[in-house]
Amino acid sequence: MAGILFTVMALVACDSNEIGDSKDVNQDKIFMDYELSYNQSDEQVELDLQYRFAGPAGTTLVLNYPSRVELDGENLVVDSSEGSGAYYETKQRFSDFIGNHTIRFADLNNKKLENSFDFSTFTLHEVPATASRKEDLHLYYNLRPLGANDFIEIKTAGSDSSFSIKEEGPGNRITIPAAELARQNRKILTLECTLYRDIPLSQTTSEGGSFKMIYRLKPVKIKLEP
Repeated sequence: MAGILFTVMALVACDSNEIGDSKDVNQDKIFMDYELSYNQSDEQVELDLQYRFAGPAGTTLVLNYPSRVELDGENLVVDSSEGSGAYYETKQRFSDFIGNHTIRFADLNNKKLENSFDFSTFTLHEVPATASRKEDLHLYYNLRPLGANDFIEIKTAGSDSSFSIKEEGPGNRITIPAAELARQNRKILTLECTLYRDIPLSQTTSEGGSFKMIYRLKPVKIKLEP
């Protein structure tokens, strides 16, 4: 189901950037906060893992030994920043990251929680060089089926009549209505396409967790004709 996004969320939950030690908290109250991001323009995949006390906005935690986190068997080292708090991060080349991966978290009691995920390609195909302002524009994509909370967003860049379109569900195309194309004053339409996914976590503490993926494609340009 496609629909034009007329509004943006007015309120966004504010995450804590405070830093604490995992040894000082109830191990079953550690919230897993994971984000996987990729921008096709720089060819690098970034995986950020944070552990928070008592929910998604809680204090970020440094994992005290023997607590640890591994990606595909490799131990990750803690880092921190003033704006983000404590986090565990890895950056890898896109071509090296395609495929299956496993995150293994061990708490202070050496209880291990494993979560596997698949990182696969997302592409637009058959993007036309030109489009009529009087007809709907259909853009097709290659992608594993979207989950219940997943969506694709296409929005304009550098437009004097901007729009944003959200696509959900099992289809394989996004439709831009002719009415939106007719409003464009420029001859070249520049579009940015982003995939947002929720990756299920099969093993968590009782506090739960969240795993988000953001996958951005390079902008595409289409010449608009009368």
